[in-house]
Parts: sequence; C-alpha cells; structure tokens
Amino acid sequence: MSTSNTNLKVSFYLKKNDSRNGLCPVMGRITIANEMVQFSCKTEASLSLWDTRAGRMSGKSNHAKMVNREIDKINVAINAKYRDLLTTRGQATAVEVKNAFQGIASSQETLLKLFREHNEEYEKRIGVNRSRGTFWNYRKGYKHLERFINQKYHVSDLSFRQLDYPFMESFDYYLRIDCRMMPNTVLHKMICLRKMVRIAISKGIIGRDPFSGYSPERPKPCQRFLSAEDLEKMIKTQLKSSALDVTRDMFVFSCFT
Repeated sequence: MSTSNTNLKVSFYLKKNDSRNGLCPVMGRITIANEMVQFSCKTEASLSLWDTRAGRMSGKSNHAKMVNREIDKINVAINAKYRDLLTTRGQATAVEVKNAFQGIASSQETLLKLFREHNEEYEKRIGVNRSRGTFWNYRKGYKHLERFINQKYHVSDLSFRQLDYPFMESFDYYLRIDCRMMPNTVLHKMICLRKMVRIAISKGIIGRDPFSGYSPERPKPCQRFLSAEDLEKMIKTQLKSSALDVTRDMFVFSCFT
C-alpha cells in the first residue's frame, strides 16, 4: 500500500529474507522526490497472506486485522508529521520525516529558532557586556523577519538552507516598500539577519553564505555642522560638572583650530 501527500509516498513491504515460522518483519519506506529511507514497523505478517501490490495483509483473520491497523496507524502518523514539517519549515526530506515519526530530534536548526535563542542569550548579558539598545534592535529585527516569513511563505519558520539571494532581496524589498523604512533602518535590520547567518555558518549548520551577491543600499552620508549661533550657545551653556566643562572646552577648541 502506498499513499501520497504532495511529494510524499509511504509504502510497506515484507523483509522476506528474515522469515521465521512463516512470519516476516513488516518494513516501511518513505519516499520524497528522489530520496528514500526505510524503517521497521516493529510487527510481523504472514508471508502467505501478504498482498504485495496493496502493501498489507489480505483476509479477515484477527492477525490480519491487527497488522493492517498498525500499518494504517503508521501511515497516518507519517503523513501528519510531514504536514507539520511543511507548516514549520516549508519543506521536508525523507530522513526528517522518518526522524519526526520515530521521535528522533532533528539536528537541523531553523532561522527564527536560532534568532530567538540568540536574543534570549543576549538579554541575559545586558549590563554586563551588552547594551539594552542593541538588544531592542535585535528584538525588532526578529519581529520584522517573523512577519515577513509568515506573509511571504505562509510558515512559522524556515530552515537555513532555504536562505538564498532571492530571499535577501525579497526581505530587503519588504522592509523598504511594505514597511516604508529608510535605507539606514533597512541596513540595521539586514545586519541582524547577517549576524544569524554568521552564527549558523560558525556552527556548521550551513556551509555557504546566502548573502553572497547581495549588497544593501547604503544611506548617503549627511554632513552635519554647527552654525555660529549653535557654537555660541554651547560656549555659554552652564554644565553640571567640571568634567563636562573640560569636554565642552576641548570640543570648542577643536572648532576654532
């Protein structure tokens, strides 16, 4: 028996070279695209009553019903895990589906998950060697990225392998056009994303830089200056400490020299 859920195919067969007393272990096979993995169903079926084409036992004996119920249960569970992975990541491999079905934690890191872990760790270090202002910038960067992924891909998270040049361009466009951000603000949000990519590369999660080829628009530098009136006001302002007086005097001296 085999079922299909988009690109997923689940089938069942007997391991005939391991037959004992006419019973063979029932095996499952998960196929997605060109990738295929096998697993044990941890049950046995009668070789003489096995329907190879249907992938299940024939007849209405209690044993046949028990084996077929187990096959149906496994089939439903695998399809459910596949749908869950599609919802959270947008795609899934046969190995990931098998691991999810068997309760094996996947080693694959996802973008927003790593971003959350980074922010949680960063927050603990505020006041020690991290600033609260930068932390809030990371939090805002996470929120914008979360909304973008939800609107663009209709999933709650993405795997790092889904990041590429078109993703960077789309996120840039979203910040610049949909969120109406100025170039300098867009640059700061992209810097947050680039930090997550650097962490993923350092951890060996990905082996390439998806930012390759992407160059954000740089804000044009604006030369600022003090007018004579501004400088005069600075000279006459009463400051609260002698240390500030020294700092102000050094600045005024540099202006005149």
